[in-house]
Amino acid sequence: MRRRPAGTVGFVAASVALAALAVVMLTALARSVIFPASQASFPEPREGEGWSVARYPTADGLRLAGAFFPPAAPARPVLLYFHGNAEAASQNLPLAEALRVRGFGVLLAEYRGYGSLPGSPSEEGLYADGEAALAELGRRGFRPSDVVLVGRSLGSGVAVELATRHPVAAVALVSAYTSLVDMGRIVAGPLAPLVVRDRFDSLAKIVRVSSPVVLVHGTRDDVVPVEMGRRLAAARRGARYVEVPGATHNDFPGLSDLLAREVEGLLAGAPPAP
Repeated sequence: MRRRPAGTVGFVAASVALAALAVVMLTALARSVIFPASQASFPEPREGEGWSVARYPTADGLRLAGAFFPPAAPARPVLLYFHGNAEAASQNLPLAEALRVRGFGVLLAEYRGYGSLPGSPSEEGLYADGEAALAELGRRGFRPSDVVLVGRSLGSGVAVELATRHPVAAVALVSAYTSLVDMGRIVAGPLAPLVVRDRFDSLAKIVRVSSPVVLVHGTRDDVVPVEMGRRLAAARRGARYVEVPGATHNDFPGLSDLLAREVEGLLAGAPPAP
């Protein structure tokens, strides 16, 4: 049996080590891209603004914060809103106020590591944060059947996961992706499964969501391809799917009106969109 020259063995070992280092570095880079973690925290609400800062614990001991807008009447649903990756929950205060004016309650949930909160974001961490926000609504007297989960972009993965665990009133997904591995393939190609550790595999999970579902997506989304929204909608039998002509990922005019109309339609038992 021929023995490889020592130099060849050393070269192979060095190449493997460099490849492993590259994967580690790319994995860290992928996580920093997925969770850029805006640190804009909630301001102190002024008297008469109609909302308050909710502070609540996670199961793993962190202290989170959210903005709570009570519903106009006890029978009205509460929208539990999970935001995108490059923003903070506080940046959605105008959206929440517009929904409050339409009679909905809203809880803008913040993630660990965002909004000047402690912790480091991860897939499992964000699921724990979502559970903590839902539990906070429970302490305020709202059952899962009173809650509509709303997830935008990154937050769509949190909403889908929670909807597989709890019988919520409805689920609304805005600019939703199939999975973060699929998103990673856009830039990392076949390396994506190796370097994207936070999967958020909504395509595999959405079939297990029993609550009514609506997906809305802009036709000109420049971050999450509109084809991903179509695939998610096709995977969930009976889902409503609405494409908004001209809307991009970050420029989505009339979103509060659209959400209000579609959520009301789901709760009233409207049939799937054609």
